[in-house]
Order: sequence, then C-alpha cells, then structure tokens
Amino acid sequence: MQKTCVRESYVLSTGRELSSFFSENRVPITKEPIMTTLIPKQITKNPRPVRSRGRVPHVPLSVIAQRPDDRYYSLLVPAVEKIDPYITIVSDARKDVLRITMVCMSIHECYLFAFGLPSNFPKEQIIVFGHDRARYIPCRSCEYGEKLIYHYELTVPADTAIEEYQQRICNDLNDHFQLDVKVEQLSIVTDSRPITTENGESVELIWEDQTTVIMRTKGDQIVKLVY
Repeated sequence: MQKTCVRESYVLSTGRELSSFFSENRVPITKEPIMTTLIPKQITKNPRPVRSRGRVPHVPLSVIAQRPDDRYYSLLVPAVEKIDPYITIVSDARKDVLRITMVCMSIHECYLFAFGLPSNFPKEQIIVFGHDRARYIPCRSCEYGEKLIYHYELTVPADTAIEEYQQRICNDLNDHFQLDVKVEQLSIVTDSRPITTENGESVELIWEDQTTVIMRTKGDQIVKLVY
C-alpha cells in the first residue's frame, strides 16, 4: 500500500480507507516459518454481503502452494514476488467461504487493515517499543526491507461479520510475530501560544487527542522507545 499502491481499480490507493474496501472485492500476506491455523466453522451474527466487482488480480503462487485442503484456514508466508501490494475480499456463497487475501504487505500495513485504519495512516503515529522499528515499518526500496514483506490469507464462513474476521487477522498476527498491538487515543501537544497572566507572560500548551498504534513485543519489558 502506501505510495506504491497504484495498480488498477482493485488496488487500494493512498488516502483510501481500508475498511471502505470491504464491500467491493474479494480479499489478498505467507518463508518465516509458515503459519497455518485451521479455524472451526462458527455461526456468526450480523452477516454483511461482500460482492466481487470487476476482475480480481491473480493470487501469488507462494500463497496457492501453501493452501491446505481444509475449507477454513489462515496462512502467512514471506513474499517472494515483487508486485504492488493489494488486498482482495472474495465471497463464494455456494461454498460458504469468504476469502481475505493480503499481498505484499509489511507488518504494520497488515495491522492497519486489521484495525480498519486508512492505508495512509501517519507512520509518526505508530509507536514501536523495544525493537527495530524498520522490521515492522520497513523501507520498500531497500534490500533489507524487501525481506520483511508478507502475504496473508484467511478463509472464514461467508456470513462472517467484518469485525470478527478483523479480530481473527489481528490474533493471527499477534501470535505469529509475538506482538501486542493496540490502538489508543493519546493526548499530545500540537501547538503553543503566548498568554499574559498576573505573573507576567507565559506559554499555553494546546493539547489534542490523537489516534496512535502502539506495538510491543509479548513478554518483553519496555526498555526503549523507537520513534
């Protein structure tokens, strides 16, 4: 996603909210070890229709090769193909399957999708505790960053609610990368202005609530804050 996310009508563009894409297409992140989680079928509430519209991009072979025979599963594999990132959501009512596929996504981009945040969510509003920030928010134009891009795929019953499969994606990512990721509203100083008081001139700080993604490693003590 980000600035490279300009492909065709099915590709998310900068500034477009991921959640706004849910009702349009079918969904595409999987050599680190490969994660495959089988998911039991459940009856869900508040089903929402998901329609495929227009042609859908080909799913990378590295994803297809790892698909199990089970109807419902999730998998995550390192991306070996150099293609623009995209997300598809495909509903097959006949097979009772909703397939969400994320292609060529960084770790933080996967979480943005899981939390329903926009693809152009400001990186400066993502706080990483304790570990190399570049691992989670890599530079796509460097060789190191190319090794930190993934494909992810999840299949669930066709009537699964958006909120439910978003939570499943978040749980999968947390388990695989051993992370604890949350979205919080933090109060930050955005500006200041001079004021005059009885004691003379002073400065008033202007505070504002800001949506912030906080990433921590499970079980680790917070020893370093990486901006």
